Amino acid sequence: MDMKAKSSLIRRLRAERLWSQEHLAQVSGLGLRTIQRIETRGSVSQESIKALASVFEVTPEELVWRDGSYQTYKHRQWGIVTLAIIPLFVFTILMIENISQSMPPTLLGLLFGILTITGIVFSSMTIEVNESELSWFFGPGFFKKQLQLEEIGDCKKVKNPLWMGFGIHAFGTGWIYNVSGLLGVEIELKSGAYIRLGTNEPNYLVNAIEDAKDNSA
Repeated sequence: MDMKAKSSLIRRLRAERLWSQEHLAQVSGLGLRTIQRIETRGSVSQESIKALASVFEVTPEELVWRDGSYQTYKHRQWGIVTLAIIPLFVFTILMIENISQSMPPTLLGLLFGILTITGIVFSSMTIEVNESELSWFFGPGFFKKQLQLEEIGDCKKVKNPLWMGFGIHAFGTGWIYNVSGLLGVEIELKSGAYIRLGTNEPNYLVNAIEDAKDNSA
């Protein structure tokens, strides 16, 4: 009985080893046409997936979809920076105000309101990948963006320089969305623009995008 293989993951594991399809066929004992079918259509037998798993030194379960079909990806990363810095700001302001008592109550309330809203908005970022689009949003649902898979040209894991910071802002020909950490995924659009999504699961996100593109092809 054929199963649904994670084609993009198998291609990535082969590419990481600098193997051609011919070499993978040789070391796995499978035919070249079998390798080509697995990497393009994802159709694979239990015997073939066991052979590939042995070659790549992973479990067979890692190379196939559990339910035999594409599964959506969803991950929330908590904004550690925001959750740590904002309470520190509040504590500092309260200490200064306790000493100086120079800030009008209205201004103090407005400042605390802004900090509270900022904390809620950038408390987390959620990224989802389904059969047709990539989407992401902050907090409980702020600044939600959608991107059709057909608009994506390429994607790769990146490490953001510290100066890129956090939040939402432009850089060069693209935009960055990030709530914590320096790891992320850079998405190159077919239009030539770029988007960087901060995530502590860059490898999983890249695989999810490539698997979704394979599934929609």
